[in-house]
Amino acid sequence: MSYNQIARVGFIKDSNKQKIRFYNEDKTVVFKRFDVVQFDISFVKSSLQAVNVMPIRDKKGNIVSMTVNIN
Repeated sequence: MSYNQIARVGFIKDSNKQKIRFYNEDKTVVFKRFDVVQFDISFVKSSLQAVNVMPIRDKKGNIVSMTVNIN
Protein backbone atom coordinates (compact mmCIF):
# COMPACT_ATOMS: atom_id res chain seq x y z
CA MET A 1 0.00 0.00 0.00
CA SER A 2 1.09 3.56 -0.65
CA TYR A 3 -0.60 6.48 1.07
CA ASN A 4 -0.47 10.28 1.01
CA GLN A 5 -1.36 11.44 4.54
CA ILE A 6 -1.99 15.05 3.46
CA ALA A 7 -4.39 14.23 0.61
CA ARG A 8 -5.65 11.10 2.45
CA VAL A 9 -5.58 9.11 -0.76
CA GLY A 10 -3.64 5.97 -1.54
CA PHE A 11 -3.26 2.86 -3.65
CA ILE A 12 -3.58 -0.75 -2.59
CA LYS A 13 -1.86 -3.47 -4.58
CA ASP A 14 -4.12 -6.53 -4.48
CA SER A 15 -3.12 -10.18 -4.80
CA ASN A 16 -3.31 -9.85 -8.61
CA LYS A 17 -0.77 -6.97 -8.50
CA GLN A 18 -3.53 -4.55 -9.56
CA LYS A 19 -3.35 -1.05 -8.04
CA ILE A 20 -6.66 0.13 -6.63
CA ARG A 21 -7.22 3.72 -5.45
CA PHE A 22 -8.84 4.51 -2.12
CA TYR A 23 -9.79 7.61 -0.15
CA ASN A 24 -9.56 7.72 3.64
CA GLU A 25 -12.51 9.65 5.03
CA ASP A 26 -11.91 8.45 8.62
CA LYS A 27 -9.60 10.99 10.26
CA THR A 28 -8.97 8.65 13.20
CA VAL A 29 -7.28 6.03 10.99
CA VAL A 30 -3.78 6.90 9.76
CA PHE A 31 -2.30 4.52 7.23
CA LYS A 32 1.40 4.05 6.56
CA ARG A 33 3.16 2.69 3.53
CA PHE A 34 3.25 -1.13 3.58
CA ASP A 35 0.35 -1.50 6.07
CA VAL A 36 -1.69 -4.66 5.49
CA VAL A 37 -5.38 -3.86 5.03
CA GLN A 38 -8.70 -5.51 4.24
CA PHE A 39 -11.11 -3.82 1.85
CA ASP A 40 -14.06 -4.17 -0.47
CA ILE A 41 -14.01 -3.18 -4.12
CA SER A 42 -16.70 -0.94 -5.56
CA PHE A 43 -17.33 0.69 -8.93
CA VAL A 44 -17.21 4.45 -8.22
CA LYS A 45 -17.27 7.22 -10.84
CA SER A 46 -16.52 4.84 -13.73
CA SER A 47 -13.56 3.12 -12.06
CA LEU A 48 -12.76 0.50 -9.45
CA GLN A 49 -12.09 1.86 -5.98
CA ALA A 50 -11.28 0.23 -2.65
CA VAL A 51 -13.89 1.03 0.01
CA ASN A 52 -14.24 0.10 3.68
CA VAL A 53 -10.45 0.02 3.98
CA MET A 54 -9.40 -1.16 7.45
CA PRO A 55 -5.96 -2.06 8.78
CA ILE A 56 -5.27 -5.65 9.82
CA ARG A 57 -4.21 -5.85 13.48
CA ASP A 58 -2.20 -8.52 15.28
CA LYS A 59 -3.18 -10.09 18.62
CA LYS A 60 -1.63 -7.14 20.50
CA GLY A 61 -3.67 -4.62 18.49
CA ASN A 62 -0.75 -3.35 16.41
CA ILE A 63 -1.25 -2.71 12.70
CA VAL A 64 0.39 -5.44 10.61
CA SER A 65 3.00 -4.14 8.18
CA MET A 66 4.87 -5.77 5.30
CA THR A 67 8.13 -4.14 6.43
CA VAL A 68 10.84 -6.22 8.05
CA ASN A 69 12.48 -5.12 11.29
CA ILE A 70 16.09 -6.24 11.63
CA ASN A 71 17.64 -5.77 15.05
